[in-house]
Amino acid sequence: MSLLRHLLVSITCILTASSAWSAVQIEDTITYLPTTQPDNTACAWEPGIAKAAIAHSEGTLVPLSGTPTAGDTRLSIQVIGFDIERSSRESQYTVRVRANVTQGGKLLATQDFDEEESFKDSQTACSALTQIGTSLGESAGEWISQTRLPTCDEACTGLHPDETIVVGAEVLIGDADAINDTVRNDCHFQTALVTRLVKAFNEGDTPPRAKLEARSIDIEKYSGRRLILRVNNVHALGGGGLSGPKWMNMSGELRDGNMLVGSFHSHTRSGRGLTTCRSVDSLSESTVEMITEWLSNPSLDAKL
Repeated sequence: MSLLRHLLVSITCILTASSAWSAVQIEDTITYLPTTQPDNTACAWEPGIAKAAIAHSEGTLVPLSGTPTAGDTRLSIQVIGFDIERSSRESQYTVRVRANVTQGGKLLATQDFDEEESFKDSQTACSALTQIGTSLGESAGEWISQTRLPTCDEACTGLHPDETIVVGAEVLIGDADAINDTVRNDCHFQTALVTRLVKAFNEGDTPPRAKLEARSIDIEKYSGRRLILRVNNVHALGGGGLSGPKWMNMSGELRDGNMLVGSFHSHTRSGRGLTTCRSVDSLSESTVEMITEWLSNPSLDAKL
C-alpha cells in the first residue's frame, strides 16, 4: 500500500509540475528596425531563424499558435543590423539580431546575436543569408534553453535594458571581517575595483547596450536599474608565493526596479603580489574580468 501511495504522489507531482510549466512561444515573423532593411528581399531567409531556434532550444521554444493571451511568454526576433561589404571577388554579410522575451508586454530577457558570412561572386547571396539565419537561430535557441527567466509580478514593469546601470562608488562589505584594515584603508580596494569595473565594461570590444555608472549613493535604496556588489572575504598577504595562496570571494545582484535580473558568486585565487595591496590588485583584476563577462549576459545564481 505504501508503495502504491508513493507512486501516486510521484505521478501527482509530475503532473503538477508539467501543468505549471509552459514553453516560450516564438513569433515566426522576423521584423526589422526602420533604419535596417535587407538588400535582397527575394531570399526569404528569415524563417530559418525561428526554425533553427526551435530545433536548438531543447523543447523550450514552440511555434506561436492560436490567439495570444496576456499570460503567454513570447520570444520575438528583430534584425537590428544588416550590412554588406562588397569587393571585386568576395562579399560579406554581417547581420545582428535582438531576441526579446516578453510576458504580458513586459520584457523579461533580451540578448543580441551577430553573425557574418562571406560569398564569392560565383555563389548566390541567398546561400550566405540562409547560413546566417540558421546560425543566428541556433544561438538564440541555445540561449533561451539555458536562460532562467526572472519572475515579474503585477507591480513589476519588466526590464529596461537601455537604461544606465548604476553601481555604488564602493563595494559593500558582506561580513564585518571580510577585509582587514590594510585592504580597506591602504589598498583602497572598495573604490578601486568599482573604477576598474566601470572602465572595463564601458570600453569593452563590444559596446554595451547601456553604460555602467558609479555614483556615491546608498545603492541598496536606489530604485532604478542597479548593480549591487559585496565582498565576502579577501585573503591577501604580501610575499608572493612564499606567503601562500590569495583569494577573494564576492557576490552581486543586478536589479531592475523590484525585479532580480541576475546574481552571481565569484571566487578568485592568485599567488601573485609581493605586497598585500599588489595581491589585492591582482585578485581585483581577475574578478573584474569575470564580472564584466557576466554583466554582458547576466544570469541568476551564476558561479564565477
